[in-house]
Amino acid sequence: MLQRQTQTAPFWRDQFETTPEDVDFLYNLLLDAQSPRPLPELTQALIAEYMRREDARLEHELKKGVIYQPKEHYSVGQTVVFPTQDFAMGTVVEVRAGKNPEHGDFEVVSIEFSGSRTPREYAAGLQTPHRLNQSNGSNLLNAEDLLSPEEVYNLYRDEIEESVIFALEEGPRHAHFVEINGAWLLSDMLAEVHVGHLNIAEAMIEVAGQPQSSAQLLAETDLDKNVSEPMRLQSLDHALASDPRFDLVYVGGQPAWYLRRMEPEAVVATPALLRHTPQRYNRALLSVEMLQFEWELDDEWGESTLPSDVPSLVPNTTVTLIYPHRRYGTLPLSGRTRAFFPVADGGRSLVTLIDGRWGTRYQGWVVPQGRYVAGLEKWMNDHQIPAGALITLERTNVPGELVVD
Repeated sequence: MLQRQTQTAPFWRDQFETTPEDVDFLYNLLLDAQSPRPLPELTQALIAEYMRREDARLEHELKKGVIYQPKEHYSVGQTVVFPTQDFAMGTVVEVRAGKNPEHGDFEVVSIEFSGSRTPREYAAGLQTPHRLNQSNGSNLLNAEDLLSPEEVYNLYRDEIEESVIFALEEGPRHAHFVEINGAWLLSDMLAEVHVGHLNIAEAMIEVAGQPQSSAQLLAETDLDKNVSEPMRLQSLDHALASDPRFDLVYVGGQPAWYLRRMEPEAVVATPALLRHTPQRYNRALLSVEMLQFEWELDDEWGESTLPSDVPSLVPNTTVTLIYPHRRYGTLPLSGRTRAFFPVADGGRSLVTLIDGRWGTRYQGWVVPQGRYVAGLEKWMNDHQIPAGALITLERTNVPGELVVD
C-alpha cells in the first residue's frame, strides 16, 4: 500500500529538516497574522503545510494517468500510474490472457516504463481480492486513518521543533524573526525603540522604586502610534530584554520590569555558600537511617526533597535556619517551603514577607534557579536571629504575602 512520508516516524525523526521554502512559509504566516505566534502553533502549521504539499503532489501525479489496480482492465496505449512505486508511469504495450487456476479468468498487461528496455508484467481484471485494490483513486487522498497535524506534533514534537528553532534562530533569515516571551514575530513588525525610550523607562522604575509593568512604561514612552498597542508592548518588551539594565521579574504572577542595580546582591548572583556542586554517589548504598536523616534535613538540593512538597493547603511550615542562609539573609526553597512561594518559570518573583512580631513588611525575592528566597537579612539582624533558629512561614489571605516568624 501507498505510504505517505508525513505519516512515518523515520521522516520526522531522521529526515526532516527545515528548508528555505519552509522558512518562507513561516515568514508569510507571521506576516498574515500580524501578531506573535507561539512555537507550537508555528510547528503545527508547518506540519499541516507538509501534508498539504503531499496531497498536492499526490493529486498531480494521479492526474497523469489511470491508477493501477489489479481488478481493473487496461488497453494498449493507456498510461498507468503506480502510486506504490513512487508514482512511476508506464504505457500498456500488450494485453494477453493470464493462466492461473487459483485466480480464474484474468489478464496480464505488459507495461513499458521510460528508461527501461524490458516491459514489466502486471495482473489485470483480477477477480480475487488484492491489497492494491481501492474503490477509487480519491481514497489515496482522503484516507480517514491519517494522523492529524496535532497528532504528528504530539508524537514527534522534540525533533520537529529542534529543526524549526534552528532555522528561526540561526538560519540564513534569522534576522527577520524575533522571539519575545516564548512567541515569535517578524522584526519588521516591531516599533522602533531607541535609547531615549529606554532611559525614560529606567527613570520611571527608579522613581517608583518598584517593578513596573510594560503597560505602565509604555504610557510614558512615545512609541510610534501607527503600530498597534499590542505590538508596541511587544516591541518595548523586546528592547528591555535586550538591555542589561533591565530585569524581568514577576509580581503577583504578572511580568514586570525592574533595574538590576536596584536588586539585592544575593538576587543578582547566587551567593558562594548557596551554590550547588553536584556530587556523584550511589544512592542505593544509603541505609534507611541515612535516608530518614536526609529527609529530616530537607536540604533544598537533596534528592529526597523533590517529591515531598508540602501540600498548598497546609497553613504553615517550619524550617531550621542553617548558617549559609543566615549569612545571606535567605531561606531555602525546599520540599517544606516551595509550595508557600510563587515560582515562575520565566524568572524571579517578588513577595511580601511580614514580620510576625512587629508587623514590618519586607520585600522578598524568590530565586528558583538557586532554590532560595532572598531579602530577609535586615529582619534577621533586627531580631538577632542565630543560625539554628526555627523559622516559621504562615500563609495569609493575600496572594504573594507571607508571615515570617
